[in-house]
Amino acid sequence: DKYFTNSLGKAFIRSESGQRPQMKELSRKKNKNNVSGVQVITGNTFESMVMDRNNSHTMLLMQTITCGHCKRFSIFWNEFSRLVQAMNWGSVIDVMKIDVSKNDVPHDGIEAWDLPAVYYFPAGEKENPIELGYGHKSIGENDPQLVYDEGLSLVMSGYDLVEWMVAQGKLDLDLLLELDAEANDPKSEVDDVIDIDQL
Repeated sequence: DKYFTNSLGKAFIRSESGQRPQMKELSRKKNKNNVSGVQVITGNTFESMVMDRNNSHTMLLMQTITCGHCKRFSIFWNEFSRLVQAMNWGSVIDVMKIDVSKNDVPHDGIEAWDLPAVYYFPAGEKENPIELGYGHKSIGENDPQLVYDEGLSLVMSGYDLVEWMVAQGKLDLDLLLELDAEANDPKSEVDDVIDIDQL
């Protein structure tokens, strides 16, 4: 039996035969987190880290370490992760990335033709991921550069990723506002603050 480890080969076999090819999935050995809190997942952990967390919203960046566009985009991705953490949304939104040169993504709704690629897996709807594409802004949809890079050049900061995610209409905005308020509540800070008058 032949094994196919790339998305293109699997898509070709599926289109020609109407059957899913037998897969041997390429996967790194372990997960890790980067300093910005982005969870680095592997092909072996995709199911448990993304699909099995049905109550969490997952944003997944697919990249390779040799891709120049991916390196530039990872700056915004790390900023996005820091924003999610700063707003206390980490219990609701998972920010992840996977190196597709070393890992297969075992999901029929994912085709990593162009990199970087961003997919949003909404809570309760993990089987239907939403790809970030050039249609996420109303301006410039006919711009050849936007078509070439699938609109990712419109992402200029982590805030743009938050805006796009909210625009999908899948998040509970009241919950997010409540979590943000909890993070900024002075009562939640350390109680042993020294009173200057007592010195």
